[in-house]
Amino acid sequence: MPWWPFADERSFWEWAWDPFAELMEQDEDLLLEDVVGFPLLIAAADTGECPKQQICRVVLENLAGRVAWRRRPEELDALRAAAGLAHGKQHPYVREWAVYAQRLLRYCEVAGQVNRAAAQQMAADMFAGPVTQWSRQGTDWLTVAVADGGRLWDCASHYEASHLFINRRTGAWRVRHPTLMTDADRASL
Repeated sequence: MPWWPFADERSFWEWAWDPFAELMEQDEDLLLEDVVGFPLLIAAADTGECPKQQICRVVLENLAGRVAWRRRPEELDALRAAAGLAHGKQHPYVREWAVYAQRLLRYCEVAGQVNRAAAQQMAADMFAGPVTQWSRQGTDWLTVAVADGGRLWDCASHYEASHLFINRRTGAWRVRHPTLMTDADRASL
């Protein structure tokens, strides 16, 4: 069941153009995190005068990351379509988001060997979108270490409790809280 809080496009734009409109007192961004909203979120993020431009940017980043983490085929298809739509937009942020979304999609396909630099980029993208990465300046918020006898990259953000484990040979990955990662989880990589 979709979580999208708008009945139609008109109601979305009424909310987007009203600087005082709120969906709820809190967690407004979570209500907007539904793949059905990609086209409207992209359009609002691409419109410089839109009062809700910034929240739409945040939602696009968060939603793209969640879609990649979950790897549900129908959501990945929606992200692929949204990245294609965003690629041709005017605002530099929206075009940058399209490139970011395309990288996330590539990570969902097992691609082969992953060196440290690629693991660091992958972890940065999986833990944070373009605006968040830019605001964190550099990579000191992220650690990438060899784990499991040299077989895996263990990537962690200082802002997250979870770890991203990447198979160095195949590129397969899993996210787990370190205390919840079992030997079977590691073996499945």
